[in-house]
Amino acid sequence: MIKVCNKQRSYTQNPNSRRQKSRVYCLLDCRGSEVKVCKEFFQNTLQVSAGRIDRVLKNKGKNSTPPSDRRGKGPSANKTSPEKIAEVKNFIEKFPAYESHYALHKSTNRKYMAPDLNIIKLDTLYTEQVTNPVSSFVFRKIFNEEFNLSFHPLVSDSCRKCDAYDIKIKAAESEAHRNNLKQELELHQRKAISARTGLQSDTELAKNNPEDVTVITFDLMKTLPTPLLSTGICYYKRQLWTYCFGIHNMGNGDVYMFVWDESVASRGPQEIGSCILYFLKKFVSTEHLIMDSDQCGGQNRNIKLSLLCQYIVSSPEYMVKNIDHKFLVSGHSYLPCDQDFGLVEKQKKLFPNIFIPEHWNNVILAARKKKPFKIICMNKSDFFSTIKLEKNITHRKIDVDKSKVEWLKIQWLRFSFEMPYKIFFKYSNNDIGQFSELNLEKRNTTLIANLDLLYPNGNCINPLKKKDLLCLLDYVPPIYHEFYKSLKTNAQNIDNEIPLIDFSSDDE
Repeated sequence: MIKVCNKQRSYTQNPNSRRQKSRVYCLLDCRGSEVKVCKEFFQNTLQVSAGRIDRVLKNKGKNSTPPSDRRGKGPSANKTSPEKIAEVKNFIEKFPAYESHYALHKSTNRKYMAPDLNIIKLDTLYTEQVTNPVSSFVFRKIFNEEFNLSFHPLVSDSCRKCDAYDIKIKAAESEAHRNNLKQELELHQRKAISARTGLQSDTELAKNNPEDVTVITFDLMKTLPTPLLSTGICYYKRQLWTYCFGIHNMGNGDVYMFVWDESVASRGPQEIGSCILYFLKKFVSTEHLIMDSDQCGGQNRNIKLSLLCQYIVSSPEYMVKNIDHKFLVSGHSYLPCDQDFGLVEKQKKLFPNIFIPEHWNNVILAARKKKPFKIICMNKSDFFSTIKLEKNITHRKIDVDKSKVEWLKIQWLRFSFEMPYKIFFKYSNNDIGQFSELNLEKRNTTLIANLDLLYPNGNCINPLKKKDLLCLLDYVPPIYHEFYKSLKTNAQNIDNEIPLIDFSSDDE
């Protein structure tokens, strides 16, 4: 408490002295009585400055209380205007963002931007387009607080069917049509969840019964260019493709990487099936095999791979007698193999120069420290043809119930040694429901004992590609030149210049 009173004495003869009043500083004791104290004690006790006391008393009207604190009431000089915030938000919203469908069970509205973007790149693009941009700090703050966005990992992608449904739902003209689209989208996503739940259940089954069942997932990694050089000329020349096919054992976590290049073999269903043949012959001793893969029709969901599965269960060379091949829903098939391939991609950054396909083995081997990947180098003698198997069956288009077999809609295939010429299939991954039966047997058929080699003399590459490879030899050590000079060519072999299309049904 401060009391202001007239001064009691004056030491100056000037009647216009600047000090006409005296101040009495008081504090309350424990009994509530006022105790007179000095100014310094008053200030130290209440932690106030002399200037603050002067301002309060100056602004205090006669017989009135001191004014309220008005700090922070005025406009901030550094505050970002709503117009600038809207400008940043409009800029960010111009970039496409997609939902990730690999974790549908998680309730999140997060969307993902392109993997080659980041906040720094966005801020740089924003600064280039705007004359008076906000600071990088403000841009980052708006991005983090106003949006639920992230940047997509390379191994992930959104489901094109889900994205198409989202667009149709937003553009629906009637509420009834919108509700129908939402129901179709929900059914599609339920199928995806059911497939992934089935994979989780199968994994637990394999872990608890390792002597009875083996569960694997498999996929083909994106092509690896060889040679991989630090010089920019590689972007203008055709390179030799190196293929890496991964099999992930869900029971024990072992990963097998099958590696070959296009001078040895291509990357179709017969090559994929040959890798599976090698794996089952060397590393599997159970009678039941469960395989999960994506729906790529050119590699996994086709008659050639199915015939190889029939061959496996009927051949005495293999322990497996029953195979279940399940397909995850397109756009939602994020397999453990994708994580394995992501480790290889990450490790690739530490190897700026890859001169021959064999050097990719070093990258793959170093990709995982704990339980390193097991590398199998495939040779031309390891790839087998299905021609004998195709000639030994009747390729029927209808099942035993006279219904058309729609391969692009099949979600589950089953093969058994007890019925070697029959394929059992479902259009869903649900355990409920009966399998349909496709009978491929024809008269006077006999079981095939041995398969012919797919590439007895190796594979040939496009001569234009070899010409480009020879142009790159100036940047490759001479010790590796002979490998490229000895590559066989065939003018008709242009398959490897065309990307493999993922044939999947739009009506799953």
